Amino acid sequence: MSPDAPERVKGGPLVRFRFAVPLVVLALVGLTGCVGAQQVRPDNPRGAGGLVPSVDDKDAGLVGVAPNFDVKAYRVVAVAPFTVSESEIKDEGDRRFADKMTGYLHTQLVRRLTESGLFTRVVNLGAAEMPKDAGHILRLDGEITRLGRGSQVARYFAGAYGAGATRAQIETRFVDVPTGRIVMVTADRRKASVGWFGGDDDAHLEESFDDAARDLTKFLTRLSRGESPAK
Repeated sequence: MSPDAPERVKGGPLVRFRFAVPLVVLALVGLTGCVGAQQVRPDNPRGAGGLVPSVDDKDAGLVGVAPNFDVKAYRVVAVAPFTVSESEIKDEGDRRFADKMTGYLHTQLVRRLTESGLFTRVVNLGAAEMPKDAGHILRLDGEITRLGRGSQVARYFAGAYGAGATRAQIETRFVDVPTGRIVMVTADRRKASVGWFGGDDDAHLEESFDDAARDLTKFLTRLSRGESPAK
């Protein structure tokens, strides 16, 4: 073979496809500027207390807000540990994984709300009791109603087309503690299918939960400025 002749890639179609996958990921990053979790429309959110998350919001996903709810009226917010719907748990391995993910989400919510400065006090109900002398308190409850790890192999080969995506749906309830009245509900769904070598299940889901906590806090900040939910 001439020294100037182009070399041919050795191997069959599978080998050539494996070379092509990273190029597809690079192209997708170049076009979209992102790899990882993306917000999508929530799937059949449940709502609570007569409120249904049905209004689109650019940060929180879908929301339902009670009339006259004023987040500025609360100086203390208490964050309760979230649960995972039983429909998402098939065995003890799923339960351990659910505990890990709810713990991570809880930590991010406490951190984001603390950093926001919206409240003078953020109480972690996973580590402390509800304050008895803090006046007007807002409690954040919630449930992960969708929790799927997807398939890293499928993401590696066709993640650019949505295959093997991880999925997470977080539904929240904000409760006025003195009255027990639910004053706001939200539903936020995230999927992730693109990452180097398909991306790790845990990493994709943790990114989803961190982004959801960040964006929920952004929504509360906008509400405190008198803004309404908006897409």
